[in-house]
Amino acid sequence: MGAQDADIRECELTSGRSPATITVAALIVLVCLYAVFEAALKALGQEPMVASPETWWHWISTLPGNLEPAGQGAMGLAAALFGLVLLLHGVRRGRRARHALACEDAVLIVDDQVLAAGLARRARADAGVGQGQALVTVHRERVDVQLSPTSGTPIDPAMVVAGLEDELRTNLVEPAPRVFIRVAARGVIGQ
Repeated sequence: MGAQDADIRECELTSGRSPATITVAALIVLVCLYAVFEAALKALGQEPMVASPETWWHWISTLPGNLEPAGQGAMGLAAALFGLVLLLHGVRRGRRARHALACEDAVLIVDDQVLAAGLARRARADAGVGQGQALVTVHRERVDVQLSPTSGTPIDPAMVVAGLEDELRTNLVEPAPRVFIRVAARGVIGQ
Protein backbone atom coordinates (compact mmCIF):
# COMPACT_ATOMS: atom_id res chain seq x y z
CA MET A 1 0.00 0.00 0.00
CA GLY A 2 1.42 3.34 -1.03
CA ALA A 3 1.66 6.47 1.08
CA GLN A 4 -1.29 8.02 -0.73
CA ASP A 5 -3.43 4.93 -0.08
CA ALA A 6 -2.45 4.99 3.59
CA ASP A 7 -3.45 8.66 3.81
CA ILE A 8 -6.81 7.94 2.16
CA ARG A 9 -7.40 5.00 4.50
CA GLU A 10 -6.55 7.11 7.55
CA CYS A 11 -8.81 9.93 6.37
CA GLU A 12 -11.74 7.57 5.86
CA LEU A 13 -11.34 5.78 9.20
CA THR A 14 -10.87 8.84 11.42
CA SER A 15 -13.11 11.81 11.97
CA GLY A 16 -12.03 15.40 11.81
CA ARG A 17 -12.08 18.01 14.50
CA SER A 18 -14.54 20.25 12.70
CA PRO A 19 -17.66 19.48 14.81
CA ALA A 20 -15.92 20.42 18.07
CA THR A 21 -14.38 23.52 16.51
CA ILE A 22 -17.74 24.63 15.14
CA THR A 23 -19.44 24.03 18.49
CA VAL A 24 -16.89 26.08 20.44
CA ALA A 25 -16.96 28.86 17.83
CA ALA A 26 -20.77 28.93 17.95
CA LEU A 27 -20.70 29.25 21.74
CA ILE A 28 -18.24 32.14 21.51
CA VAL A 29 -20.38 33.84 18.84
CA LEU A 30 -23.51 33.45 21.01
CA VAL A 31 -21.77 35.01 24.03
CA CYS A 32 -20.54 37.89 21.88
CA LEU A 33 -24.01 38.42 20.37
CA TYR A 34 -25.52 38.48 23.84
CA ALA A 35 -22.93 41.07 24.98
CA VAL A 36 -23.65 43.25 21.93
CA PHE A 37 -27.42 42.91 22.53
CA GLU A 38 -27.07 44.03 26.16
CA ALA A 39 -24.84 46.94 25.09
CA ALA A 40 -27.41 47.95 22.45
CA LEU A 41 -30.20 47.87 25.05
CA LYS A 42 -28.13 50.10 27.32
CA ALA A 43 -27.36 52.50 24.45
CA LEU A 44 -31.08 52.76 23.66
CA GLY A 45 -31.89 53.41 27.31
CA GLN A 46 -33.82 50.16 27.71
CA GLU A 47 -33.78 47.82 30.69
CA PRO A 48 -31.22 44.98 30.39
CA MET A 49 -32.49 41.53 29.44
CA VAL A 50 -30.46 39.78 32.17
CA ALA A 51 -27.92 42.26 33.51
CA SER A 52 -26.25 45.42 32.27
CA PRO A 53 -22.74 45.26 30.81
CA GLU A 54 -21.39 47.09 33.90
CA THR A 55 -22.91 44.42 36.15
CA TRP A 56 -21.23 41.65 34.13
CA TRP A 57 -17.85 43.43 34.11
CA HIS A 58 -18.07 44.08 37.84
CA TRP A 59 -19.00 40.45 38.51
CA ILE A 60 -16.10 39.17 36.34
CA SER A 61 -13.56 41.58 37.84
CA THR A 62 -14.45 40.65 41.42
CA LEU A 63 -14.40 36.89 40.92
CA PRO A 64 -14.48 34.84 43.08
CA GLY A 65 -16.22 37.54 45.16
CA ASN A 66 -18.47 36.14 47.87
CA LEU A 67 -18.59 32.71 46.28
CA GLU A 68 -18.28 29.85 48.74
CA PRO A 69 -15.17 27.64 48.50
CA ALA A 70 -17.32 24.73 47.28
CA GLY A 71 -18.66 26.92 44.46
CA GLN A 72 -15.15 28.05 43.58
CA GLY A 73 -14.00 24.43 43.49
CA ALA A 74 -16.96 23.44 41.32
CA MET A 75 -16.27 26.29 38.86
CA GLY A 76 -12.58 25.41 38.74
CA LEU A 77 -13.33 21.73 38.22
CA ALA A 78 -15.84 22.49 35.46
CA ALA A 79 -13.34 24.78 33.70
CA ALA A 80 -10.57 22.18 34.04
CA LEU A 81 -12.79 19.39 32.67
CA PHE A 82 -13.91 21.55 29.75
CA GLY A 83 -10.27 22.39 28.98
CA LEU A 84 -9.24 18.74 29.28
CA VAL A 85 -12.01 17.63 26.89
CA LEU A 86 -10.92 20.25 24.35
CA LEU A 87 -7.25 19.31 24.77
CA LEU A 88 -7.92 15.59 24.32
CA HIS A 89 -10.12 16.26 21.33
CA GLY A 90 -7.40 18.38 19.77
CA VAL A 91 -4.63 15.85 20.38
CA ARG A 92 -6.50 12.62 19.71
CA ARG A 93 -8.33 11.98 16.47
CA GLY A 94 -11.81 10.54 16.52
CA ARG A 95 -12.85 7.32 14.87
CA ARG A 96 -15.62 6.77 12.38
CA ALA A 97 -17.78 3.66 12.56
CA ARG A 98 -15.89 1.93 9.75
CA HIS A 99 -13.38 -0.85 9.17
CA ALA A 100 -10.89 -1.37 6.37
CA LEU A 101 -10.71 -4.50 4.25
CA ALA A 102 -7.26 -5.63 3.20
CA CYS A 103 -6.65 -5.09 -0.50
CA GLU A 104 -3.44 -4.63 -2.45
CA ASP A 105 -4.85 -2.63 -5.37
CA ALA A 106 -7.28 -0.25 -3.65
CA VAL A 107 -8.54 1.12 -0.38
CA LEU A 108 -11.69 -0.71 0.72
CA ILE A 109 -13.68 0.74 3.59
CA VAL A 110 -16.88 -0.80 4.95
CA ASP A 111 -19.32 0.83 7.32
CA ASP A 112 -19.72 -0.99 10.64
CA GLN A 113 -23.49 -1.33 10.09
CA VAL A 114 -22.92 -3.10 6.78
CA LEU A 115 -20.34 -5.36 8.41
CA ALA A 116 -22.79 -6.06 11.27
CA ALA A 117 -25.55 -7.01 8.78
CA GLY A 118 -23.27 -9.53 7.07
CA LEU A 119 -22.15 -10.97 10.39
CA ALA A 120 -25.76 -11.20 11.61
CA ARG A 121 -26.67 -13.19 8.50
CA ARG A 122 -23.76 -15.58 9.18
CA ALA A 123 -24.68 -15.85 12.88
CA ARG A 124 -28.30 -16.67 12.02
CA ALA A 125 -27.18 -19.35 9.57
CA ASP A 126 -24.69 -20.93 12.01
CA ALA A 127 -27.11 -20.79 14.96
CA GLY A 128 -30.11 -21.97 12.94
CA VAL A 129 -32.31 -19.09 14.07
CA GLY A 130 -34.71 -16.88 12.15
CA GLN A 131 -34.76 -13.24 11.17
CA GLY A 132 -34.69 -10.95 14.20
CA GLN A 133 -33.17 -13.53 16.53
CA ALA A 134 -29.58 -12.32 16.04
CA LEU A 135 -28.46 -8.82 16.92
CA VAL A 136 -24.89 -7.88 15.99
CA THR A 137 -23.12 -4.64 16.85
CA VAL A 138 -19.64 -3.89 15.59
CA HIS A 139 -17.21 -1.68 17.48
CA ARG A 140 -13.58 -0.92 16.74
CA GLU A 141 -12.12 -3.88 18.60
CA ARG A 142 -15.12 -6.09 19.29
CA VAL A 143 -18.20 -7.65 17.78
CA ASP A 144 -21.10 -8.19 20.19
CA VAL A 145 -23.61 -10.86 19.21
CA GLN A 146 -26.90 -11.43 21.00
CA LEU A 147 -28.79 -14.56 20.01
CA SER A 148 -32.31 -15.56 20.98
CA PRO A 149 -32.64 -19.31 20.41
CA THR A 150 -35.73 -20.94 19.05
CA SER A 151 -37.55 -22.74 21.88
CA GLY A 152 -36.34 -26.30 22.21
CA THR A 153 -33.35 -25.83 19.88
CA PRO A 154 -30.00 -25.32 21.59
CA ILE A 155 -27.31 -23.05 20.14
CA ASP A 156 -23.61 -23.91 20.14
CA PRO A 157 -21.94 -20.55 20.91
CA ALA A 158 -18.47 -21.84 20.03
CA MET A 159 -19.62 -22.80 16.54
CA VAL A 160 -21.17 -19.36 15.99
CA VAL A 161 -18.02 -17.59 17.23
CA ALA A 162 -15.85 -19.75 14.96
CA GLY A 163 -18.10 -18.97 11.99
CA LEU A 164 -17.98 -15.21 12.66
CA GLU A 165 -14.21 -15.25 13.10
CA ASP A 166 -13.95 -17.13 9.80
CA GLU A 167 -16.18 -14.50 8.16
CA LEU A 168 -13.95 -11.69 9.47
CA ARG A 169 -10.84 -13.54 8.30
CA THR A 170 -12.34 -14.24 4.87
CA ASN A 171 -13.25 -10.58 4.38
CA LEU A 172 -9.80 -9.48 5.63
CA VAL A 173 -11.26 -6.98 8.12
CA GLU A 174 -8.60 -4.70 9.63
CA PRO A 175 -8.23 -4.36 12.55
CA ALA A 176 -9.82 -7.74 13.23
CA PRO A 177 -12.27 -7.34 16.12
CA ARG A 178 -12.80 -10.01 18.78
CA VAL A 179 -16.17 -11.77 18.81
CA PHE A 180 -18.25 -11.91 21.99
CA ILE A 181 -21.51 -13.82 22.07
CA ARG A 182 -24.42 -13.86 24.48
CA VAL A 183 -27.24 -16.37 24.15
CA ALA A 184 -30.54 -15.48 25.78
CA ALA A 185 -31.65 -17.82 28.53
CA ARG A 186 -35.20 -18.00 27.16
CA GLY A 187 -36.05 -19.11 23.68
CA VAL A 188 -38.54 -17.55 21.31
CA ILE A 189 -41.17 -19.20 19.17
CA GLY A 190 -39.61 -20.14 15.82
CA GLN A 191 -40.37 -18.11 12.74
